[in-house]
Amino acid sequence: MHTSSYTVSEINSNINHILTSNFSRISIEGEISSYKVSPNGHVYFSLVDKNSELSCMMFNSDYINNEELIKAGKKVVISGTLGIYSPRGQYQFKAYTAKLLGEGELWKKFEILKEKLEKEGLFDDTIKKYIPRYLKEVVVVTSLHGSVKDDILKIIKKRCDYQNISIYPVSVQGHLAADSIKTAILNINMYMSPDVIIIARGGGSIEDLWSFNDEQLARAIYDSSIPIISAVGHETDFTICDFVSDKRASTPSDAAEMVSINKEEVIQYIDELQLSLDAKLNNKTLFYKEVISNLENQKIIRDPLAFIDILREKIVDVFEKLKYRVDNIVVENRNYLNSFKINLNNLNPYNVINRGYSLLINQEGLSISSINQVKKGDRIYSKIKDGKLEMEVLNKNEVKE
Repeated sequence: MHTSSYTVSEINSNINHILTSNFSRISIEGEISSYKVSPNGHVYFSLVDKNSELSCMMFNSDYINNEELIKAGKKVVISGTLGIYSPRGQYQFKAYTAKLLGEGELWKKFEILKEKLEKEGLFDDTIKKYIPRYLKEVVVVTSLHGSVKDDILKIIKKRCDYQNISIYPVSVQGHLAADSIKTAILNINMYMSPDVIIIARGGGSIEDLWSFNDEQLARAIYDSSIPIISAVGHETDFTICDFVSDKRASTPSDAAEMVSINKEEVIQYIDELQLSLDAKLNNKTLFYKEVISNLENQKIIRDPLAFIDILREKIVDVFEKLKYRVDNIVVENRNYLNSFKINLNNLNPYNVINRGYSLLINQEGLSISSINQVKKGDRIYSKIKDGKLEMEVLNKNEVKE
């Protein structure tokens, strides 16, 4: 049986002809999950539904007119032609126009969570932690698979081999990824002490990056006491992790460059510090030389004994003033006490007795000043100058005023 033989290019060309003949000028509905603009202005994006994904591209001339619609999360109807990208043998939809159907479901969830966390202040720039310029310990939270880990290590080691880089392996895609990354952040904060944490993942569709839009993961990043750099996806990809982290890197490679300062810059920085220290030391030296020079002309330096004599004179002067003041206080208090003593003597009832008066007291020795203090038959006493008389109350005659 004879079989036909084709080259790869012929097969691709024939398939392309079949596709373009049967699927020319058609419209496809779907949600844009990721896009990338090439240097020449053409845009490459993915169109997805619940079960499938389709690679699409749009030339620069058409993208200019549809730029606002070609955004991740937009639900659109795109018109174009299905064909083959011959160099790779991959079929691709060449889009010419796009019409908006509405926001995609994932995109709506993203916006709702973003608005919620933003109102709570999790994105506030004033609470972002400071990331030092010169770092010694860096922990990269990423997958052990793929090129992201290797790219970061390569860039950092090339620029500054003085840094200690640790890889904390996690899942970066799928329903377990968010918990895996959250646990990594908690463990690093508890058991390690790096200068910074990098959360890294390569680009992908909105579905691929959805783990980085998890609320609990966002709160773990916010609560971290160690600064965190988010390096997720391409420059055009934004996740909740980007907004809540202390710094966003456009790509994992960009994050690697952020934390790694090359040796030449470090040496230059050390040189600048050395010059700054030398300048400060010279300024201090000149200042204290001037102070010493001024002191040399002071009398205390030239004749320290004379300064002691001055202090002695001041001490004697202060002592005389204090002594004079104390003496005045003593005299004033003595006069006051004498006056007080005279007043007390005048009030002493026994002094009245000496002048010819008597003092009535009861059996308990208490003075009697009112007729109401005694009753008929009581024994009372009269204290006079040279003795005491014992008496009995025979009668009471009250005097009415």
